Amino acid sequence: MKGILIRRQYMTHRASLVVLAVLLLATAPLMGPATEMNNVSEDALLSDEINRIEVTPDPNSVRDLGVPMVIDGLERTREETASSTIGIWTENGFIPSVHISSKLSTERSDLAMIIIDGDIGIWDARIVVEEYANVEIRSTIPPSGFLVQGQKDQIEILANLEEVIAIHPVPSGIIVHPLLRMIEEGPIMIEILGWKDDDLLRHNEPGLDFDTSLYNVADLWMKDNWSPEEGRFWGEIDLSNIDVLASHPAVAWISPLPILDFHNNNARNHIGINNVESFFITDLDGSGQTIAVGDSGIDHDHGDFDGRIVSRTSVTPGDSSTADLSDGHGTHVACTVLGSGMRSSGTYQGIAPAASLYFQAMEDDDTGSLYSYGINTMLNSAYDDGARIHTNSWGSRSGYGSYSTQSEDADDRTSTWDQYWNHDGMTVLFAAGNERDDGVSPPGTAKNVITVGGHKNRYQGSPDEMYYWSSRGPTDDGRLKPDVIAPGDGVRSCLSQEAESASSNWDNSWYIEYSGTSMATPAAAGSAALIREYLMEVANRPAPQGALIKAMLILGAEDIAGGTDPIPNEDEGWGRINLVNSLIPDSDEGIFVDDRSRIKSGETREYTFDVTRSGEPLKVVLAWSDYPGSSTSSNQLRNDLNLEVVHPNGNIVYKGNVFNSGHSVTGGSFDSINNVEVVLIESASTGIWSVRVKDDYHGGSQVWQSYSIAVRGVNVNDLSPDPSFQQGVSVEPTIPQIGENVQIGVSLQNLGAGSVSDLEVMARADGSLISTKLVSISPGEIIDLMWNWTPNQEGLVELTFYIDPNNLLEENSESNNFLSYNLQISSPGVRVSSVDVLKVLGDATDSSTQWSLNLQNTALFETNATIEASIPVRLNDGQEFNWFKSFTSTTFNLQEAETVEIGFSLIHPAPPEPGNYEIVITGTDIDNSIQSVLNLYFEVPVLAEAEVEMPGGQVIASPIDQTHIQFYVTNDGNGPQTYDVELVSPSGWHLGLDSIGAFEGSSHGSTGTLAVGETRAVDVTINPPGAMIPAGSVFDAAVNVRSRVSNDVWNIDLPIVVEAIDQLSMTPISDGIEYEVPPDSMLELSIIFQNNGNRDLELNPIQRAIPGGWSLVSSLQPVIIDAGSNAEWTVTLQGNGRAVSGDFGLSFISDDGFTIDWNRTLDVLSAAIPSIAFHQVAFSDGSTSDSPLGLGSHPVSQPFDLSWLVENEGTSPWRPDTSILLPEEDWSGNCPSTPSSIAPGASVIIWCTISIPISVEAGTEPIVTLRMIGEGITAEHSVSLQVAALSAVEWELISEPVAFQGYATQLRINIENVGNAQINHRLDVSAPSGWDSVIKDGILVILSPGEKTSINIEFTPDSGSDGTIEISLSNALEIEGASYQLNIDVQPSVSEDSSFDYALIMIIVLLVIIIIGGTGFYVYRNNPSTVDNILSSEAVSKIAGTLNMTDEESSSGIECWVCSRDIFVGNALACSECGARYHKAGQVNGCDIISIGKCLHCNAESEELVDA
Repeated sequence: MKGILIRRQYMTHRASLVVLAVLLLATAPLMGPATEMNNVSEDALLSDEINRIEVTPDPNSVRDLGVPMVIDGLERTREETASSTIGIWTENGFIPSVHISSKLSTERSDLAMIIIDGDIGIWDARIVVEEYANVEIRSTIPPSGFLVQGQKDQIEILANLEEVIAIHPVPSGIIVHPLLRMIEEGPIMIEILGWKDDDLLRHNEPGLDFDTSLYNVADLWMKDNWSPEEGRFWGEIDLSNIDVLASHPAVAWISPLPILDFHNNNARNHIGINNVESFFITDLDGSGQTIAVGDSGIDHDHGDFDGRIVSRTSVTPGDSSTADLSDGHGTHVACTVLGSGMRSSGTYQGIAPAASLYFQAMEDDDTGSLYSYGINTMLNSAYDDGARIHTNSWGSRSGYGSYSTQSEDADDRTSTWDQYWNHDGMTVLFAAGNERDDGVSPPGTAKNVITVGGHKNRYQGSPDEMYYWSSRGPTDDGRLKPDVIAPGDGVRSCLSQEAESASSNWDNSWYIEYSGTSMATPAAAGSAALIREYLMEVANRPAPQGALIKAMLILGAEDIAGGTDPIPNEDEGWGRINLVNSLIPDSDEGIFVDDRSRIKSGETREYTFDVTRSGEPLKVVLAWSDYPGSSTSSNQLRNDLNLEVVHPNGNIVYKGNVFNSGHSVTGGSFDSINNVEVVLIESASTGIWSVRVKDDYHGGSQVWQSYSIAVRGVNVNDLSPDPSFQQGVSVEPTIPQIGENVQIGVSLQNLGAGSVSDLEVMARADGSLISTKLVSISPGEIIDLMWNWTPNQEGLVELTFYIDPNNLLEENSESNNFLSYNLQISSPGVRVSSVDVLKVLGDATDSSTQWSLNLQNTALFETNATIEASIPVRLNDGQEFNWFKSFTSTTFNLQEAETVEIGFSLIHPAPPEPGNYEIVITGTDIDNSIQSVLNLYFEVPVLAEAEVEMPGGQVIASPIDQTHIQFYVTNDGNGPQTYDVELVSPSGWHLGLDSIGAFEGSSHGSTGTLAVGETRAVDVTINPPGAMIPAGSVFDAAVNVRSRVSNDVWNIDLPIVVEAIDQLSMTPISDGIEYEVPPDSMLELSIIFQNNGNRDLELNPIQRAIPGGWSLVSSLQPVIIDAGSNAEWTVTLQGNGRAVSGDFGLSFISDDGFTIDWNRTLDVLSAAIPSIAFHQVAFSDGSTSDSPLGLGSHPVSQPFDLSWLVENEGTSPWRPDTSILLPEEDWSGNCPSTPSSIAPGASVIIWCTISIPISVEAGTEPIVTLRMIGEGITAEHSVSLQVAALSAVEWELISEPVAFQGYATQLRINIENVGNAQINHRLDVSAPSGWDSVIKDGILVILSPGEKTSINIEFTPDSGSDGTIEISLSNALEIEGASYQLNIDVQPSVSEDSSFDYALIMIIVLLVIIIIGGTGFYVYRNNPSTVDNILSSEAVSKIAGTLNMTDEESSSGIECWVCSRDIFVGNALACSECGARYHKAGQVNGCDIISIGKCLHCNAESEELVDA
């Protein structure tokens, strides 16, 4: 796909409309108990209001905090680029930043990078793009790119959108991990991921009309592939195939399989635990919190866990053990989080010693290496089991600082669960690693997790020095990591009693000292648990977001003094955890938190805080769980929220993360990288401070972004008192008399987190004021108040008590400010009472309910009394139920003021219909005719009772293929209700729900609402280990059905019995052939059985077929093959001499019906005896001969025929196939008519036509063979041919045949040997008289067949007339094309006197003679003997040759056999064999017999030449 440029030619003009909505604080509760929420609309639940939820005294009550101001707006304008991990896309194209191999540079046809107009909000553009075409935005590539997927035509139509300014192709390498882009071949274990949808769920199929799946990729290219969860496969590939995987539409990312590594009494002091633990009403010790730990293993019975391990599970494929056998890393980490310190009497107590532990073992006991199904699966399983904090002291061994798929998965889960309107938040922590300057280990590079570095815990420098090896940030995209630091150097915690390689500088029998960020992270996790407990139990905020926990840790973090820059910095992030700063306000300082707000594109939310005292710090922390980033992007922030804090004067603005010297400063730019922003003002002025949060860039796929904010400062208080009456009123005397002094007492407790002074508490009797008291009460304090009062009338008096009767106090709850008590003033009569007037039916199987009643004589004299009960009435509809009821006694004699205890029993169905029932108990004073009435209440909730019907007693399952089963759940409870279903899988197996789970294959699901007696069928798929487990093996699975209205669980064992799988192979395989079997032979056939099934087999053989003439030598014996083994079995056949070919068939059958067939074809030898002899050769001219060479040499390129005589001298017919075997592929030959059968004694003649190609060398003797094969017999006969000579040449003129009069002209001609014989001839040239023609570069032509050479001819026309030049091979009559004629077009010269040319030539000749003469005279004077040398024939020859005077000066009459010119007598060479004469080298241009190497007349070697 080519890039598409769509630049708009106009500017988009926008008008901004700012709408300010100010919502007033409500004073009344928003809603009642949870039972009333069924009528609340989803819009109401997802409103913009900030609500705070109480847990005491009514966990269902809601109090309005007031909402921040909401301001609509627009996102910021952006640069129109998309920055990825492989380069930057601009409007004009792609600028790569890394090298990508050519095969990974191939464009993905299903992907494109679209660039969005920078003036249009990225969220607005997302909506338009996804609505306009059938495409999916797979990732936002900041600042202005979308990586989209779709069919090619759907991508192309996006060009029509004004929001899109460019569409560019995407290379497949963008989805390949950088390490895999560097290596081009070899096997490697990898992970491939599928695409996520908008709900962040991965899938195997990409959708969008692509008919493919990750299953296809894994099956085709991955060896030993395995899928731990939907959308993820692990396996081995050869890197040479990675380009094929990377181009597949179902593949979203390819990376190496991650290799994982592990990255206190003093710790509690450094973090501030001992200060915050008992400050509030409830001790902060982690109670009620479940913390998940993913680590090596756990010594669960160490003693410091004292029954608080709620679950232990292995997440290591193929290893179900949770033991901590190596160095005890996991036990040490878990104890640091929540160890009780029992083995050390509390000395080495963990951070949250009352928390519960959910442990995930990651260590392979065999290798000691860490493995897991992936962080996605680990977080999901922990979350499903109730853990809301997950700590991980491990990370990848590579990719430091990078944003890996594990990082993406961690952000995926945390961002999903921090959508508070749908989920409970989860806090996830990761160790930064111990690589110091190499960087933070993934998944610690995730945005939403809390990444923890380490500081010294003990010894010199603690706690204000960094642990030396703690990994430093930032991440590759510049984000601040770690987030905080915690004690990590010299941490003492539990020693696994089963650890084999634990060692340290300090240890004892139960504890050991370790160092590393592995130790710091659990300390931070324990701190997170205490903050979560604080938020839930003190600040009344149920299910806080993980982002709020992170914000509060950072809120209290403080800069360390030793060796680092001021915060924030890449060593300690935002500083050392200090829970005192996070949780305990000083004096009039307070803490405000909000995690129930959300924001959308362009929107701004504003808070105001009235700082009433100057000089103290004001710290604001904004944190949000951002939409996950992508491994393909270089910037991971998707939704960019900006924090602004505005001074009361309105002119000074502090932006988030703009720091200098450890505190905020004005100016600077908004942070577009981090999802934590902090403003810290060292000394805040008094007045109204504004805190603003704006969604400045919204690249995620969800409309809303939740966020959390934590503020600490003077008068910034989110903690309120909550004075409450404790149950019960004390009265002395118990039954006061009229006129007696009565002492009345109540108890008050402050359930809130704030103190209160001068609190009014009022007491009244039947509405009349007794008195009002003023008290002061601290958080958690209990005080007793007493009033004296004298009754003046008999009967029942209502005592009422009021806290804050004038409503002057702002407190958590107003509903617990009132207490009422009815007091009987003594008078004749009786009083019926009960401690528990309300009974709630708790078990659906109970058929009776009992009350304990008191019957009291209220008078001071004896009386007689009776007691009775009314028929039970259901209050909601008034229906009466005639159930049986009884008392332990019904008549009584009561002494003065005597009280008797009476038992009352109600017999009812098991269970009754749901509802509230009333029974009226009436006590009667018979003597005084006075009655006392007590209303008893019987509450019957919806009760669970499930009947689970399983198929049979066990399930027969394949160990290789899926097995499908069904069971039934029936609601036998007393009302419509839902039951949760949990499947417990044995190790190596996975039981998944087909339809009632959260996703297909989930181990947890629900039946949906079942009416009373309704049955729901539950379909289950059993996924086996995929290994050949022995048949009959039993594995224990279970089904747990849980009630949602009670704690009842129905546990049903589900034994899985492995079914028999018979996989049998045989060698040789069935349907083979036994060749060349003699008809009278004894044939032994051997079969090797390989049993690849899961059970032993005993097979009985049965003969199904046997060819004629063959019989079994002995009876067939059974064969026994053990599972996984092989066995050899033989059978012997005897031929009778006339045995024929055919199929021998056997069947092998087990006693229970398993059958396998084996066939063998017997190919019996024939009795034919063929013979072949040469018959005749025939040429095309009609001549024939009985000898192959009888007609002489065989012609080339001209077909001729050969024939052979074939006779069958045997006793049976012979049915052969006939072929002619030729020497080379370029030969042609065929035998047009061959016999299909030759009878015994018969003979036939077979003719074959042969054609010898021109390329075969003359005189060679190639061989051709007639071959006949049939019925196991091969007969052949070969003849030797003699190749005839064919001499031929072809000429080719290279230059134009044009010449000019009087000028020398050269022509270039190619000559090629197109025959099959050697050409060895000299060249002759003839031209018109006076043209002076000469061959320039040799006059001898020596060419092997197929060779070619070039000839240069020079001539000078002496006139302007055209002429003909003929070139020929001398003495070559037998050669085709031996001569070649050229017609020369001569251009005449301009007519001038030529006497000048003649004179010039004569002058040159004269000068040469003078030079030669002068030189000779000079030499003669000095050395007369040299004259002969100077005037040697060679010298003369050269001079003559230069002047073209050679022929004139040599007139011996004897021709040279090379050039045909006369030799120089006395200065020539002669052949000693035949006498042929030759010029010596250099005498004539191009004539050199020595270089030719042979005499041209007799072929004698040139060494035989002599002087002549």
